[in-house]
This record gives sequence, C-alpha cells and structure tokens, in this order.
Amino acid sequence: MNAPPQSSPLLDVHIDGKEYGGRLVLDHVSLHMRRGEIVSLVGPTGCGKSTLLRVLAGLDRSFKGEVILDREPQRGPSARIGVIFQEPRLLPWLSVADNVAFPAGAHHGDEPRVAELLAQVGLPDARALLPKQLSGGMAQRVAIARGLFARPDLLLLDEPFSAVDALTRMRLQDLLLSLVQASHTAALIVTHDLDEALYLSDRVLLMTPTGRSGAGRIAREIIVDTARPRDRRHLTLAQLRGELLEGLGELVSVS
Repeated sequence: MNAPPQSSPLLDVHIDGKEYGGRLVLDHVSLHMRRGEIVSLVGPTGCGKSTLLRVLAGLDRSFKGEVILDREPQRGPSARIGVIFQEPRLLPWLSVADNVAFPAGAHHGDEPRVAELLAQVGLPDARALLPKQLSGGMAQRVAIARGLFARPDLLLLDEPFSAVDALTRMRLQDLLLSLVQASHTAALIVTHDLDEALYLSDRVLLMTPTGRSGAGRIAREIIVDTARPRDRRHLTLAQLRGELLEGLGELVSVS
C-alpha cells in the first residue's frame, strides 16, 4: 500500500539556487516527502538530479536555501540519512559484515544488526566474505544493507541498480520495496529508467533544465496510485510512462 498522509512532511526542501563554477545548476527547487514514501527523480542527464541528492545528503552545503528533516535543519551528513550509490563502493579490505556496519566505524561487524540485515537481503552466510568474492548483485545487496544499518529516516539512492543485469535489477527493486516498507523509511531514487521509477514510486518527479544556464527545476509530478504489489505490465503504469515520455519529448522540442 502507498504511504498514508502525514500532518507534516518528513523532508521539506527549498533550494533557491545552487551554482558550480559560476553556473546556476539548481534553481528554485522545492521538494516534500512523507515518512515511508518512495519518490523517484527522472530527467535528462545534466539537469541536476545527482547534485540535488548530494545537497540532501549534506555532502554539499554551498547553496542558497534549506533542507529540513523532521523539522530539524540539516547542516551536513547525518546518520538519519542513508546513501546508496550507483556502484556498491564497498571497502575491499573489510569483510561483508564490517562493510555493512561501517557507519558505526571499522570492525563492528559482530553487531546483531548486521546479521539481521544480511538475512533480510538474502546473504546470511556472506558475513566473512570479502567484496572481491561477491557478484555485482550480491555487492549491491550489501550496499543496501549498509545504507539501512543506522535505521535512517530517509534513504537516498543514485542510480542504484544501473550496473547490474535486467533480472538482478528486478530482484533488487523488489528487495528495496520490501525493506523500505518494513522499516517505514522514506526513499528518494534518482533513475533514468522510467519503468523502474513507476514500479517503485508513490510519486515521480520530472526534473528539467531551464533558462540559459540549464539549471534544474522540478517541472512535473506524476502520482502513482496503483496498489502494491504492482504488475509491471499494468495499463496504468503504461499510461503514466506515456506522460513522462511526453514531458521528456517537450524538452527535446524546446532544445
């Protein structure tokens, strides 16, 4: 089921402007998310999606505006915000268990939380393995477990499944859905895959470049109210995909 309405948003973002090298890359971006909600950001390359994620993660503070998480202003990286990157980025000299627990520091792999998460991602017997012994899909499962280790309120995912094959990608999508729903963690996903965005999300936000600088703005919101579990072939998803393609097509015609 989709996330229930909340009296106040978990995440409340207002970015008046963000520049790189004197060029405006984000312009008047507002974003709100409820607890437990899944939202995807889609749009053409270079429109500021990954930049927005870095701002929300506290990795980039050079912007005009504010990021509010559960009514608290964010001034930098926080344990309440987990991040999963396009590639697993596991530390090669640490075991799987120590990689999962790395948010708590090196060599905390014996904590009970690690065993719980590895069981949830389907790797209960992998705790002693090194990253070089994992397949791509297994490594990304470990990265998901690491992202959830600190029980974050918000999970940020930047193209998390783009480096794996199609079948593994679908399995990881379903795994992410089950884990996010079980923990009631909100998730913001950057993806170029429209089908992935519609399958996973309660809402899909289309970011577009605007003005001479091509600064990113959120131009369109698509609400996906199809009940879960979803059929990837559902007619509603196909119709919504058409709306997103229409929005992207408008960008091509303008450029």
